[in-house]
Amino acid sequence: MSEAKLEVKMIRLDEIRPNPYQPRTSFPKEEIEELAITIKEVGLLQPITVRKKGKTYQIISGERRWRACQMAGLEEVPAIVKDASDSQMMIESIIENVQRKDLEPIEKAHGLKEVYRLALGFEPSEAVDVLLKLKAIKDGTTKREPTEKELKTKEVADGIGLSYDYQYRLLTQLKLTPIEQKRVTELGLGYEEIATIATIDETKVRKKFIEIAPELKRAEIKKVSKVVKEAPKPVVDAVLKREVAPEVAEEIAKIEKPEIRKQALEIAKKGVYTVEGIKTRITQLMKPPIELPEEPIEVQIFNKTMWNLQRVGDYDFYTIGFAKKTVEQFSELLKAKGIRTLVDVRRNPLSMFRPEFNKESISKVLKENRIKYVHYPELGVPEEIREELAKTGDYDRFFKWYDENVLRNILAKLVDFETLDYPIGIMCVELDPTKCHRHRIALALEKRRLRGIDL
Repeated sequence: MSEAKLEVKMIRLDEIRPNPYQPRTSFPKEEIEELAITIKEVGLLQPITVRKKGKTYQIISGERRWRACQMAGLEEVPAIVKDASDSQMMIESIIENVQRKDLEPIEKAHGLKEVYRLALGFEPSEAVDVLLKLKAIKDGTTKREPTEKELKTKEVADGIGLSYDYQYRLLTQLKLTPIEQKRVTELGLGYEEIATIATIDETKVRKKFIEIAPELKRAEIKKVSKVVKEAPKPVVDAVLKREVAPEVAEEIAKIEKPEIRKQALEIAKKGVYTVEGIKTRITQLMKPPIELPEEPIEVQIFNKTMWNLQRVGDYDFYTIGFAKKTVEQFSELLKAKGIRTLVDVRRNPLSMFRPEFNKESISKVLKENRIKYVHYPELGVPEEIREELAKTGDYDRFFKWYDENVLRNILAKLVDFETLDYPIGIMCVELDPTKCHRHRIALALEKRRLRGIDL
């Protein structure tokens, strides 16, 4: 851009007019009053900058100082008079204002818009497109010489003095509607956050995104943006309602099968999962179903167990989980080995899906079969520990916790298995004893020289 001619002179305040391209939209009265007090005491230390426009002068920079001088009662002010075109005037206003901390990102964006409109006839979308191309050429990702259009844009962009990346992000904000622009300003969002949100095409999604943005960190906003652009609607809704963390939603969105994705989403909503935790649950959900023969697998397991029990010797204790067993099968297994006492080691002896194994129900069934029922909640697992296991899938950590916090402090002191009528059964839920705390109890009893087996 050509160098402007300069002249310094005193100009009457009533001959000066505001900048019609002023990017700042508000001038807080309190700030103007404070500056006016200073000007009354020491005068105006920094001249304003103006251009001649007909019989009056238009402010290029310094409108805040001009307003304060009016409030201070001054009749004239020192001014630098420049020979500046509309575009040069706007550029200089932007350069002065963009560095101010109190100029909002949206205000900066509107200022930039006017620069490109006046200088090149560009709308924001066209300016963004060319700025991205200039950035690619500068970074070396695009290896070619700039076109004539790009060179003209480069001259304006370089005159503004802001990086191409910063400028295109500011202009991207203008994809938002005026109401949305007002709202992001009210919420105090930064230009990067606003620009990211502005890339969302769906209006309803964008509106919800704006409202949760203040609660999110910058990195989270980028993750949410990716999710709402790529994920199915239920996952998007869960993220926007803050039911699921964005990084967890990213993992769920990768699931191709809708039914598995739905299950994973419901699981994630019920707990605060880490990425690794939800990956573990997804892996569990995606295991291929077992091709069952004619009889259900539960019946096959029961038949196999009964066959083996008839051929093995007797033991001091037995462990048993009621999963995949009817209450009749459960009783048959206990009777097959002559169990006299059943020890329930569940923290809460209730089952929402298998009420026949609730404390009251199962104890009644056992009594009919002449088997004593005792409940040791001290040997159960607290709900918060179960939730942590569900999130992490870390059984080694879980069993270490159980050994140190339950077996060491409770089994030896509070629960005396030696007073029970043997043989005993130790009851819990899981089918697989190696994934249940009952096998830790079994290992502890074996250290007392008792022999056991899982039914």
